[in-house]
Amino acid sequence: MNASAPFTPASHLFAWEMAHASPVYGANGRCRTPFGIFSKETAYIGTVIETIAAGDKIVSLRMSDPTGICVVNIDPRAESLYEKAEELDVPSFVYVFGTIRTRQSGVSDTAEISASIIQQVSRDARNSWILETAKETAERLARLPAENTEEFRTLLINAVSAAKPAEKKPEVSDEAVLSLIESLYEGKSAPRDKVLNALQERGMTEKQAKDTISRLMEEGECYAPKPDIIKLA
Repeated sequence: MNASAPFTPASHLFAWEMAHASPVYGANGRCRTPFGIFSKETAYIGTVIETIAAGDKIVSLRMSDPTGICVVNIDPRAESLYEKAEELDVPSFVYVFGTIRTRQSGVSDTAEISASIIQQVSRDARNSWILETAKETAERLARLPAENTEEFRTLLINAVSAAKPAEKKPEVSDEAVLSLIESLYEGKSAPRDKVLNALQERGMTEKQAKDTISRLMEEGECYAPKPDIIKLA
């Protein structure tokens, strides 16, 4: 994954699959999930949704990805990790490298990681991790009967959708703005508020709409004979 190239390589698992992991005894500390066997060390990127403190130290982070919740535990004696945790915004995207904990409490299916690295990252890094993890997971699921993986397949589809960048709204050209003003004429001019509202409906913010009209006036393309109306030059 290019976005996390400096990070330690490891198994990439979503929270849902980690939560269903169990230890494989005599297998060099590996763990087993419903869909494969992995190193207990994992590289995980999720969204910090809560920090949990004991006394004056943050001891754990509640993190989420599109498949579920993961709890990241911090050793209170690890001053560098504690300092990193103190600096995190809530919410924010965070990379964690650590060991999957397979303690079976029977209370919930929340994944747990004992952290050795914590680092805030960008949305692009989070999205890259989701897409790579989804790809690797889908390849494993393809080798299993569909009826055994139906729930997780749905979660993967949702995960990929969450990682897609938001569609950019098309820019409104100056020619389109002038044409819009003319189309809103009531008599020999267009009401200013209707022009601004129409530009916002086409994806501009209120400030962008006002700035665009002001610029076109400075360029002599239109003018305001009265404050509440606009006319083409």
